[in-house]
This record gives sequence, C-alpha cells and structure tokens, in this order.
Amino acid sequence: MATQSSTSLQDLIQEAFLTCKICYDLYTMPKILPCLHSYCQRCLELLVKNGALQCPECRLQTEVSGGAAGLKTNFFINGLLELFQMKKKKELECTICSNAQKTMAATSRCLDCKDFLCQTCTQGHCCSRLTLHHKVVNVEEFLAGHYDAEARLLQELCCQDHPQEALRFFCDTCSVPICRDCRMLDHFQHDVISMASAVQRERPLVEQLIKNLEGTIISISEQEKAVEEARDQLQAEGERMKEKICKYVEDITAYIFAQKETALAKLNAFLTEQLEGFCLTQKELQSQKDKAVCTREFSQRVLSVGKDYEILHLEGMIQNKVGELQAFKLQQFPSQTPELSIAWDESRSEDSLFNFVFPGEQPKRDMQRLEPINESLVLLGKERDKASDSDSEEDFCSSMFCSPTRSSCRSCCVRAEYTYNFELAPSSFRGSPNITGIAVVSHTGQTLLLDQENDVINQYSPRGQFQKEIPLPDFFSVFYGISVCGETLACSSGTHLFFLTFDGDFLRKLQLRGSESSYPLASYQDSYVAVSEGTLCSISLYSPSGSCVGRVQPNNYEGGKFLFIAVNRWEEFIVLDFAKKQIVIMKKSGLVLNVLKPSTSLLSKFITFHFLHLMLLWTSNCCLVVSWICLGR
Repeated sequence: MATQSSTSLQDLIQEAFLTCKICYDLYTMPKILPCLHSYCQRCLELLVKNGALQCPECRLQTEVSGGAAGLKTNFFINGLLELFQMKKKKELECTICSNAQKTMAATSRCLDCKDFLCQTCTQGHCCSRLTLHHKVVNVEEFLAGHYDAEARLLQELCCQDHPQEALRFFCDTCSVPICRDCRMLDHFQHDVISMASAVQRERPLVEQLIKNLEGTIISISEQEKAVEEARDQLQAEGERMKEKICKYVEDITAYIFAQKETALAKLNAFLTEQLEGFCLTQKELQSQKDKAVCTREFSQRVLSVGKDYEILHLEGMIQNKVGELQAFKLQQFPSQTPELSIAWDESRSEDSLFNFVFPGEQPKRDMQRLEPINESLVLLGKERDKASDSDSEEDFCSSMFCSPTRSSCRSCCVRAEYTYNFELAPSSFRGSPNITGIAVVSHTGQTLLLDQENDVINQYSPRGQFQKEIPLPDFFSVFYGISVCGETLACSSGTHLFFLTFDGDFLRKLQLRGSESSYPLASYQDSYVAVSEGTLCSISLYSPSGSCVGRVQPNNYEGGKFLFIAVNRWEEFIVLDFAKKQIVIMKKSGLVLNVLKPSTSLLSKFITFHFLHLMLLWTSNCCLVVSWICLGR
C-alpha cells in the first residue's frame, strides 16, 4: 500500500501537473475554483469581469465579488510545489552553514527539521540530544524521490496571519484551519478541535463521496458506450440508406435507359416500315404518272398528224386507256404519325421521390385543410387566356389570388409590368456574375442586383441602364438576400442580417434565428424587413433601427422550409415552401389564406428545384407574377 501511495505521489510531483493552464508556468499563489480547476491568482485576475469569472476549461461561471484573491488557496498544490522546487535546485547548500555565512555543499536532508546538511553538520545533527531521533537521509536519495511520502507527511502549512505558526487546529464555527495564536485570539470562544480529529471525522464522508463518484463514473461510461453504439448504428443505417438510394437511382436509371432503347427501337422499326411503304407508293404513283404522260403524248400526236380513219380507229383504245388511268386508286397509303405518351404517376408528381420520417414526425400529415379550390398554379398570361370570355378580370382574380375579405380588385391582368435586359456592370469583367438577390427602390424605381460572385450590389435605372456599384462590407461573409426598407439597405449573410446605407456603409449587424445557410428577405413599405426563417416555418420582422417588431407563424403549419418571400400592400405574406413545393399566402396574424400547389412533371420538378430560383412579386394591381431566374453560370 505504501508503494502505491509513493508511486502516485511521484506522479503528482511533476511539472505538467504543477503548471498553470493559462500562463503555462509553475503555479504562483494557486487558487482553486468550485469546479476544482486551479490557476494562478494573477492569471484569474485577468478573467474577472463584473464581479464574476468563467473557468477557461469547463466554462463554469463563478461569482468573485472580492476578486480572485477571495478564492480558496490550493494548499495541496502549494505542498507539492515545495517538494518539486527543492528537487529542481542544481546545487544544494547546507542550511546551517548558510546561516553562519558559510557555503558548504549539502550531503544530507533532515526530514524533521526540513534542513539540508553538509557532512560536518550531519555528524553533529546525529549526535545532538535534541535531534538524536530525527530522520536524516542521503540528499541524492531524497532528490530521487525515495522519501517523498515521508517528507509529504511531515510537511506543515503555516498560518497566513502568523507565518511562524503551523496550522494544527480546526475551527468548527468558522470551518477554517487555524494556528495556535489564532485559537487564543480570534477564535478563543469558538468550537475548536485538533486538525487530526477534524480529518478523522471528515475522512469517511470524503471516502463515501469518492465511492459514489465511482458509481457515477461507471454510469457515465455506460451511457457513453450506449451513445457510441447508437452513433455507430446511426452511421451504419445512414450508409445503408445511402446505398439503397444510390442503388435505386442506378436501377431506375438503367430501367429508364432500357425503356429508351426499347422505345427508340419500336419507333425506328415503325418508321422503317412506313418509309418503305412510302417508297413503294411513290414508285407506283410515278409509274401511273409515266403512263398518263405517255398516253397524253400519243393521243396528241394522233390528233395532230393522224388521218380521220386512224383517229376513229384508235379512239376506242385511247378511251379505254384514259378510263383505266382515271380509275386508278391508291391501294396502300402510309398511316399517320404515331402519338407519343409518357407514362408517369401523376398522383406522386408533387411528392419527393425519397421521403424520410424523422424522430418526432408523423409518417403522413393531413394537408387537405390547406388545399385551395384551384390546384393548378396560374403562370403569367397563358392560363388567363383560357378563362371563359364571360368571366371578368375581377372574377378571375378573386377566384385565383385574392382574399375573400378584399372589397374590390382592379385591373388584375396577369402580365409583367416591365420587361428589359440589364446592362453588364463593370464587375462582370472581373468575374462571371452570380445574381442571388434583387430589390426595387420604391420611391425611385431603381433596381438593385446582388452579385454574390463579385461582392457588389449593382444599381440600375428603371429602364435597365447601369448606374453604379455599391460595395459590400468586408466581413469575410457571403451575402445572399437583399431588400430595401426606406433609406436603408438590408442584406443577409449566413445567420446574420446586415443594415447598410445606399453607399454601402455599415450600420448594424443582427443575429438571426435558426441555422439556415441563407435567409431570403422582403420589405413592407418603409416599416420593416421580413426574414424567411427556413425550417422554423416562420417570418421575423425587423425595423431599420435593428429591433425585432414581430414574428409571423402560420397556424398549425409544420414540416416545411420557407424560402423566397414577398409582402403585398395588404400586408399579406407570400412564401415558397421548398420542402412541400407549394406557395403559402398568410396574414400577419398567421392565418393561412391560400396554398398554391403547381402540377409539375418529373423533369420540370428537377429543373425548378435544382437549377432555378423562384421569385415572387406581388404587385400593387393584385396579380401574382411568377418569374423563373436561372442563377447558374
């Protein structure tokens, strides 16, 4: 048992254990925090802010109204430091000779007196009646650590108020160790016991705490093992699902290519057969044409130079030949062009090909209450022309887009207000533009295009002429969305919202909710900027001054991912739900007015949601303009 204790003590008397984790030097006045981490007092003083400090390792917050000096001193570290620093000295001098102003090399160490002794003083120390029973050991063995346990046992901690007195008592009233002088002065009327009695009383409690901690460690280890197993299982299941998805895509791709080859082979066979029929028919028609031409030429010659009796003699034959030619009817004529139909499960065309049911989600949700009367999404003017001539523009608009609460709807012709091309900005010559945001300055009609590739905002006139570049602030961020609110320019980058001037000067920066990779923006007049919050299925409203003035959360709406957003003049919010592939129109209160679900094929779905961005603009004339803008290079 003694050997194990000695080995453990030697492991502790090492520079790594006695080094401060802040200054990476030996401890100086080590202070211990409630989390049992120790640091130098001077190092902790630098961390004190507003009467509190945070542990650099575990981040535990500790109140220190009196500064770091008010924390408990780690006497355990101090005791080990004393032994360590003695061993670090290269040349040890005799303590007795040094007091007599002599310099003699030490050869021994008295564990009781804690003095280093030269050979002469060692002999005298062993012969003196007062020190006859002291334990004097060889200095080399002492420095090698052979007597660390005994030296540690004989160590005494001195009182800070009375440096010459050792702490041999414990005050139960104050719960502090005290010396003899403290007992007779400040703690005379307190309950005081010897230090040994106090330790004997408290040791079983500490041992029980350690024993309980061992059970806690075992429990945490078991939980750690369970978490590791669950993580491995999740990774394995994830890999299995990836393989399944890839295998399915490979199979369906092979199936589609096989269907392609089969269909092309059938079509080629049909075309070959039909083309051969065309050739035979053409030959037959050419033969009949040649016969008719020959008959006509022969008949004309007979009429021109023939005698009367010759004409009358051949008239019957000519008549029979002409009748034969006129009676000719084409027996075989090629069939019409075949009709092509591509079979696709239209009932699933609006759903994802691969669906996951994550923990806490229901396998299927009843969305019938959100379905609009008109399930098809009307795009621009084509569907408008299909409406019956008897329907007025007001009736068409009300049935498709307008809220039942609106009293009137004027000039709801579904058409683009402006159509023009933008001039190339100077930034386009530095790098291919990547337009990720567009905004219109309402009081001037100017258009702002956010060029993510070149980190600029290009300003254009209402007719598309380039006017100037607005530089983006250098925050090592990638800007995504843009909106104009009064005289302030709002841009989103990562999980932050930036407010800028129209010259690109930085005003303020806000932290957005969630952890989306991009946050589309829209503005309502000059009041606020609306931020679409992705999987939170909500919209936060921020004033140009930087304060949050509200939040829009659709009632009973979950499992979506809000992307592009617009706000109309009735302060109704139109958002594109990427996850559910639908457009949601709601009031500021969260009441859902309408949900528009476009009917899309597999190809249009792929193009729409992978290469194109959907941008919604709810115009003042109450018409929904849906424009598709390609952002690829």
